[in-house]
Amino acid sequence: MRPVPAAPRGQRSRRGRDRRADRPLVAAALALLLAACSGAGETGADQAPGASSAPADAATTAPVTGDAADRTAPADGEQATADPEDRVVTSRDGAFELVRPAGWSDVSEEVPEEIELAIREDAGSGDFFANLVVASEEPIPDLEQAVEEAAADVAGEDGEHEMLDPIEVDGVPAYGYRVRRSSEGSQIAQVQRWLEHEDRTYVVTFSTAAGQEEQQAPVLDQILQGWTWTE
Repeated sequence: MRPVPAAPRGQRSRRGRDRRADRPLVAAALALLLAACSGAGETGADQAPGASSAPADAATTAPVTGDAADRTAPADGEQATADPEDRVVTSRDGAFELVRPAGWSDVSEEVPEEIELAIREDAGSGDFFANLVVASEEPIPDLEQAVEEAAADVAGEDGEHEMLDPIEVDGVPAYGYRVRRSSEGSQIAQVQRWLEHEDRTYVVTFSTAAGQEEQQAPVLDQILQGWTWTE
């Protein structure tokens, strides 16, 4: 991942500001979905952590249930040193693939179909399981401005956010931010990266318990370094 220069503000499209009302759609979907991926047990969207930090009616979600929700440790047959090729996960639309970390599972089948990919660690910190969710939507004019607006939306009034330097993910600029906020009494930390590829905007959300933020940072780096566009 290489840092990329930010676009001069003078060159940004004014059309981006006209789409501000659409920004919470992705922010709300991901805020709700991280809850579905983060804890064991059956949690409905109306109880999902993060539902109060962005408009809950902007998207519908489904809980992680069944085997994926009950998984709290790696299966006996899975080794931490498994070949990375055995851990490749492909997005629903087939546009990209990544390598899930050892000790993480693909839970894409447990989330709504509009989510391209979801992975989650098998052994969490307390009641929270670190997870990564990728959603997509139509191209967004003035993407950098959209990211800044989404950061404030997700943080809400009680959270805090900071903008991150752009990086490159398999040759594509990725704008992002970090947010720390309280959700259902727990402190969580999230990093979002927004990428444009072909005719889609991909929004990557990495969520951890706040106390695990420093420890989990290299995991996100590893995931993004293993990201490959296939189309």
